Amino acid sequence: MDSLTRLHAARDAAVYQYSTLTAHAQNALVAKVLASGDLGMIGGHHVHDLERRVAERLSRSGAVATSSATTGIELLLRCLPTRPSQDRVVIPEVCWISVPTAVRRAGKAPVVAPVTSDLTPHWEQIEPLIGENTAAVILAHVRGRPAPDTRRIAEELAHRGVALIEDCAQAWQVTLDGPHVGTHGIAAVFSTQTHKLVATGEGGLILADDIDLLDRLRAIGGDTRLPLPNNADGRGNDRMSELTAASALPQLDNLDWLTSTLHELQLQLIDVLEGSSLTRQVLPERVTARSSNGSLVGMWLPTADHARGLANRLFRLGVRHWWPGPGDSHIAENWRLTRPACHGLVDLRCYLDIQVPVLGEEHRAAYLELVDRALHDDSGGGEHR
Repeated sequence: MDSLTRLHAARDAAVYQYSTLTAHAQNALVAKVLASGDLGMIGGHHVHDLERRVAERLSRSGAVATSSATTGIELLLRCLPTRPSQDRVVIPEVCWISVPTAVRRAGKAPVVAPVTSDLTPHWEQIEPLIGENTAAVILAHVRGRPAPDTRRIAEELAHRGVALIEDCAQAWQVTLDGPHVGTHGIAAVFSTQTHKLVATGEGGLILADDIDLLDRLRAIGGDTRLPLPNNADGRGNDRMSELTAASALPQLDNLDWLTSTLHELQLQLIDVLEGSSLTRQVLPERVTARSSNGSLVGMWLPTADHARGLANRLFRLGVRHWWPGPGDSHIAENWRLTRPACHGLVDLRCYLDIQVPVLGEEHRAAYLELVDRALHDDSGGGEHR
């Protein structure tokens, strides 16, 4: 097999949509749900099974499955016990635009905390934004990695009586000093949207230890078997369906294998990127890679032009990546509803990450060669398509 054929074979064999790996098991379980006719959470048992199993994985008291992670954040903010004057929610500069949208829909105002080179704010960035009107802080574990200052942030907020919500949408299987992320705040929200490690198209889960809060989330979110709290302003329909939960359960069974497999190639990719003269910093570092979920490797490049040029070359070679270029909805400067945006500490246009595919050993060397080729053409510039 000649070199070009090898490279094309590796590109074509790469699996980036991890949910397809369990498609057969998902189809079998979904077919049973369809045949039963119990399609909604009320009357079925798969949603309950998913909630129980995810809560057990994270050692939390319970979980509430929702129609999306965005819905979960909004519902959680509506159900937190806060005073009317507490109408501010601190959110990170890097997260999906639905986070500030959920804050607004919950009747509160988002306040943006700038991020550092690990794409998350630390306590030094959050502390100046905390006041008597702060209802909560949302801390996002982004790009498959833990927010490194989580423990300190959680301790400082607890002393001040401010709720910490962990946005774990991108953080399935991510750990911090041993335990999973999503265990440090009053609650955590996970996503099962299409591009997550557990992918059902749409869906989310709220995890918490406070039983009263969990019951309130269920009742206000649409579980009509529970009475509404006296001060509730209504009952919505934020529930996850049985079909969604049935699609998620086989993927949950596969998570340990998936992350173990991704870590193997991730470590090799880290070595390639750290060996390049083009990269200024690689995330995660090799020594901390096992705390990530293995799905991504990020890098900081000298200039935005270098990052844009590399993104363009990776695109042409068929290597899946993310570059937060102009207009990207993960970045606060592009959220009109949070104007004026915070003054950034880093130029996010200099960042780029590469998604790690599931790939057989016979194709890994060729895949790494594709990445290496893109890195060695370091002319910069070019339009990202």
